[in-house]
Amino acid sequence: MSENRKTAESETATTPKPREPRSWSGWIAALFVLALVGWMGSGYYYPAASTDTEAPRNTERQPFTVEAFVSRARTVTEFVASEGQVSPDRMTPVRAKVGGTVEDVAVAKGDFVEEGALIARIALDDRVAQRSQAEAELARRQGEYDRVSGLAERGYATAAQVEAAQAELATARAALAAIAQTTGDTEIRAPITGVLDNFDLDLGEFVAASAEVGTVIDNDPLSVDIQIPQQSVGRVRAGQQAAVTFITGETREGTVRYVAANADAATRTFPVEITISNPERDIPAGISAQVRIPVGEIPAHFLSAALLALGPDGTLGVKAVGEDETVVFHPIKLVRAETDGIWVSGPPETMRVISVGQGFVSSGETVRVIEADPTEEVPAPDPSLAAPDTSPLVQDGEPGATTTGSVERSTLPGAEQTADDQPTEIASLLDTIGISGEGLPVRLLQQRLIALGYEVGLVDGVIGESTKEAIRQFQRSNGLEVTGEVSAALAMALFTDSAPAGSE
Repeated sequence: MSENRKTAESETATTPKPREPRSWSGWIAALFVLALVGWMGSGYYYPAASTDTEAPRNTERQPFTVEAFVSRARTVTEFVASEGQVSPDRMTPVRAKVGGTVEDVAVAKGDFVEEGALIARIALDDRVAQRSQAEAELARRQGEYDRVSGLAERGYATAAQVEAAQAELATARAALAAIAQTTGDTEIRAPITGVLDNFDLDLGEFVAASAEVGTVIDNDPLSVDIQIPQQSVGRVRAGQQAAVTFITGETREGTVRYVAANADAATRTFPVEITISNPERDIPAGISAQVRIPVGEIPAHFLSAALLALGPDGTLGVKAVGEDETVVFHPIKLVRAETDGIWVSGPPETMRVISVGQGFVSSGETVRVIEADPTEEVPAPDPSLAAPDTSPLVQDGEPGATTTGSVERSTLPGAEQTADDQPTEIASLLDTIGISGEGLPVRLLQQRLIALGYEVGLVDGVIGESTKEAIRQFQRSNGLEVTGEVSAALAMALFTDSAPAGSE
């Protein structure tokens, strides 16, 4: 029985069990996965066209808002301006005609002397004895001539003897005249009327013949020597009136006496002389002076220097709003500078100047305009004023604002001048272009040089060798001191309308 049981168990172990049927849930999950994959695939390869329409976006740029005011041109006087040095009408040396010891001094240094007045006297020494001897010799020769002439009349002397006696008489007369002249030359007298300068003779001092012992300076009239650029020489004529402001603050009216017919070969500038009456002789010679020669009238706008801007080509100008509310760039020419603004010409007679926001808009751009408060506009001074403001300047080396100028253009080198040497007109002009001492923005300088045709290399705000060479070329072309450095005279000349191009 046990064997039967083992046999049954063995058969049961080796007989395979029947397969159970698969669950319907697995088939359903597999079909769902296949459907999902198919749907995703059909959406990737066959995207459905979107029927949704996006809402249009508003990409239109709104006009920039600026503030502007109306400026109207006024008639102002245009000047050719330059700096120069005052010279006396005459300056004559005083010399001792003969040598000797000074025995008398009649005047002192700084005294006013008339022509021919006694200044000093040299001791005669043995000149008295020499004159007595010459007079005795003349008397002897005169007697000899009279005796021979009498004999000749009676036939006892020949004509040759008479001629010899006459010659000896003439020699004696010449010797006496020479001694008399020498005696008179011991008196040193003033050669002209004026102030005695550089005179320091003392009693007992020995003076050599022909030695210079002093100088007489005649300060009436005075002469101011200036240099004007070749672009302005055609506007200046002899006989024109000129306003002269001395470094002392005094102002006088002068007259153009001389305009050179030939330019200086080195600077291409023309020497001009201005004559000023100085009857009291209270203005000394040798001081500096600012000369302004009126050359006509021109309509100009009075603006704040802060309103100026540079155009794409480096031209100095002002931004205004046109009739169609678009920005217009008007190039300008500097006519005259005042302490609180500048006179400029070039723009139309009436324009709306952008006073706020000009740095954020460009020419041709449409803007939204807000009218400025009229009380905030720069007050315009009397345009007929010809004399510059002479308020003091406080600046190291150069004015904190000036130029060149004219504001036509000053031709004197201004780099070495101190603040006290700079007239306020130059200070105001440099203000117009944002200059303070040597603070001329280098990029502005480089852009202006490029606009005038000078090669500066990269406009990088650094005064490198290329920029220095361009500055030297400009200084050479404008009659300035050739230094390659930034100066008041350079800035003044750069931004005048008459600055020559580098190709000249």
